[in-house]
Amino acid sequence: MGSGVVVLGVDGRRGGWAVAVVEGGPQRARVLEWVVLTGQDAAPVLDLAWRRDATAVGFDVPVGLPAGNWRPVDLLAKKALGRAHARVFLVPPREVLRQPDYTAARARCRDLLGGRGLSAQTWGLRGPVLAVDDALAADPAARGLVVETHPELSFAQMSGAVLPSKKTAAGRAAREEALAGWLDGPAAPPGDDHLDAAACAWSALRWAGWTPGGTARVLGGDDDERGLPQRIVV
Repeated sequence: MGSGVVVLGVDGRRGGWAVAVVEGGPQRARVLEWVVLTGQDAAPVLDLAWRRDATAVGFDVPVGLPAGNWRPVDLLAKKALGRAHARVFLVPPREVLRQPDYTAARARCRDLLGGRGLSAQTWGLRGPVLAVDDALAADPAARGLVVETHPELSFAQMSGAVLPSKKTAAGRAAREEALAGWLDGPAAPPGDDHLDAAACAWSALRWAGWTPGGTARVLGGDDDERGLPQRIVV
């Protein structure tokens, strides 16, 4: 695209979503707005994107979901992060996430994945995953807008190395330094959610063709049973 392209970077947070609305200029990008949206529904995120005339929305949420195995793209992401591979969760089939409770989900996961189980932590992430899945089903036009991103991969790509844990002072400082290399505007709110959202915005800008950010890297790409791509844009 070029000067003036607007994107959203979106990270799930407790009780809702952390959003970075970012505009890419000729040389650098700037934050137009830091937003907090409450509630698990992802439709308000898409509404904000349409209102902002955004070209892309980078969600730190799995988009395409598998039918009978783990997603290959998650295995690729783990490999890319090396020793930090635990920062990527393996996403189970959609049918597992749609179960009414954890006990039923574990049983269905074992049925579909040859006896392999489902961690409580992965089950706990089903809310935002299904929220995006439902929002894309309700708004098919958004399929051309939404891309899956992963902030750990984005930060590694923009800084040239996997960064220390974001829960440490060194990790936050490294993330702020990486963002300062291309992003202007007001400082991110406290915590790490909006830092992650900004990293997702960087990948969304690259996907949208913002040339100062370079060409986007894409992991995976096979479509799921609903035609949604199982890919991560970096």
